[in-house]
Amino acid sequence: MFGDGVVRVLLNWQRLREPEFCVRQSFSRSVEHLGNLFTVWYSGADGRAVDWSEEGARPMRVREAAANERSWSTRRAGQLADLEERFRREELPVQLVLPAYAVGGDDLVIIDGTHRSVAAYRADVPVRLMLVGLHGPLDADVLPDLRHHLGA
Repeated sequence: MFGDGVVRVLLNWQRLREPEFCVRQSFSRSVEHLGNLFTVWYSGADGRAVDWSEEGARPMRVREAAANERSWSTRRAGQLADLEERFRREELPVQLVLPAYAVGGDDLVIIDGTHRSVAAYRADVPVRLMLVGLHGPLDADVLPDLRHHLGA
């Protein structure tokens, strides 16, 4: 469903053909649930945004990313402001179809749609989430971001 270049994280699509991978869909109407999803945005010890590969990088949940305005680039801030405004004007709930990777328990890492997720959370509007959760090994060879969730 997402293998046509939409997902831009460094996902090893070849590995996904292995038998230990499966996909499970889940649904939610909860803004709180949206806020608890992990993103592929990271912060350093000082709270500023950093690259995933930086030493000490810590993955942010949607709610943390939404509150981390001071470290957004001008471009990111503009994109989020535009999305927030659009979502607030909607008469119907914001519908988000989000591919994600399961990292243990109920925790998922959004692998595409972070801007839309953060904007919907900040807009504080009704949401309808369809989460397409990829379940497989916590192996950084599958997705480098998973190294931040090993042993969690």
